[in-house]
Amino acid sequence: MRPTDTDRSAQPSGERLVLDASDPDLRNEHLARYCFAEPLARGRRVLDVGCGEGYGTARFVGDSAAVYGLDNSEQAISSARANSSGVVLVRGDCVKLPFADASLDLVTAFEVIEHLNGREDFISEAARVLGTTGVFVVSTPNRDYYQTTRDEPNPFHVHEFAYEEFHAALTAAFRHCAVFLENHVGAVSISSPSAGETTAHVETREADPASAHFFVAVCSMRPLNDLQGLAFLPRDANLLREREQHIAKLREWVAALESRHEQVEHKMSRELSRWPYRVLRRLRLAPKLPREW
Repeated sequence: MRPTDTDRSAQPSGERLVLDASDPDLRNEHLARYCFAEPLARGRRVLDVGCGEGYGTARFVGDSAAVYGLDNSEQAISSARANSSGVVLVRGDCVKLPFADASLDLVTAFEVIEHLNGREDFISEAARVLGTTGVFVVSTPNRDYYQTTRDEPNPFHVHEFAYEEFHAALTAAFRHCAVFLENHVGAVSISSPSAGETTAHVETREADPASAHFFVAVCSMRPLNDLQGLAFLPRDANLLREREQHIAKLREWVAALESRHEQVEHKMSRELSRWPYRVLRRLRLAPKLPREW
């Protein structure tokens, strides 16, 4: 699936989510995509491409007719066996899906396509296994936003998409495509430990593809009716607390840099204070100076 991170260490990098060891924001943006796709999975034969450890694939079990998870990493498949009961797990290549024509109803691929050399082949393969009635849900970072947040290119990404390019690549294989914008937004929650469900009130806002964090596209050969956006409020969401924790980590990082800077300055000052002796040494008027200070 992702040729640059196959079977690498479980140390979280953001490219393959380790559910219990990842940043809450990263975890929640991944879970939101699966929550968005859940209504489309009911009663359908579902394939989750790039399933990783299976934390999201398992959400489709129960309401779906069948659920498959595919990944090219044996390590990920092994982990998924413990995390995704009821999922048929397959190790394979997404540019050559091991499924028959029109054998599936829903294919999901979240944060996979930007890792592929054969992205056009993958889109064609999704169209092939879905046939004329299936739905393809695929997400990717917004290149225009993503590149402004990094000092260097992501070494795991082969190709990143802007909005129009992403839409064009998908409509080359699917007649209908609706691209949703995924963003981290601020919210205020009013809830009670003893209360039941919490309703959501979402104020209308203008959608701006250029500033979106991620794109989530829903594609099909048939018209897409009654699609709805999603406001995902995770159970562990506490924006102010998470922001304070993030600030605390940044302060630790700054303190470490300042300490290192002081050490370098001290060494430089000590070195410079020796320069008169170095000059004398060159003139053979001072003893030889030590190599280490």
